[in-house]
Amino acid sequence: MKGLSRLTLKWIALITMLIDHVGAIIGEEVFASANLLWLYYLLRVIGRISFPIFAFFVAEGWFYTHSKKKYFLFMLLFAVIAQVPYYFALNTGICSLNILFTFVLSLLVLLSIDQIKKRNSPFIFLALILLVYFVVMILDFVRVDVSYSVYGVFLPAIFYLFYHKESKSTHITMWVLSALFIVAFWLGGFVFQTDINFGSFLELFALMSLPLLMLYNGQKGKYSMKWFFYIFYVAHITIIYLFTLLI
Repeated sequence: MKGLSRLTLKWIALITMLIDHVGAIIGEEVFASANLLWLYYLLRVIGRISFPIFAFFVAEGWFYTHSKKKYFLFMLLFAVIAQVPYYFALNTGICSLNILFTFVLSLLVLLSIDQIKKRNSPFIFLALILLVYFVVMILDFVRVDVSYSVYGVFLPAIFYLFYHKESKSTHITMWVLSALFIVAFWLGGFVFQTDINFGSFLELFALMSLPLLMLYNGQKGKYSMKWFFYIFYVAHITIIYLFTLLI
């Protein structure tokens, strides 16, 4: 079948995440001191591809899982495990939470969507959406950084709302809304910047992931990566951080 399988897209996401974290963990200052700032930005640009792909498969995983409770607890467990190496590797002066915590909050949003479908009560949906939003805002206020903030939490919800619909117009709507959401996230940070440089436009490159996702053919691929992603996430952050201690 033509197009990209789930396995292929997940490998693309893993590799681009690895590339991104090489730049982020080693740090902009190290690259700048070696006159390699262009390489730092190149690594971070490539890395923008990974997050929307992961967000898409979080939504798909929630849609197909046989036990949503286990899916949620599994995500939470690895979020806690990954936080230790993540804290040392990417701590920037405030307490930063790794991306799995972002997806834990995303799953609460997806749960609220399920509840409104089952009970036909918009109040449940609205209450949980607002709760998740205020949790992110409160954490930000007390200088606990949620990766990708509100954008990261709610992007999987956009995919989830439209994922199971098969009409072409619905899928077009999903991609358009996703693109607008990415642009809005970038714009939200851009307007408050006083020093405009190449890095100011970095988050816009996440748009590169959408054409890849549009090529998804719905096929699994030759084998599953269910456990591998979580193990890889913890391991690669740890290894890159240990490498930085040697340079």
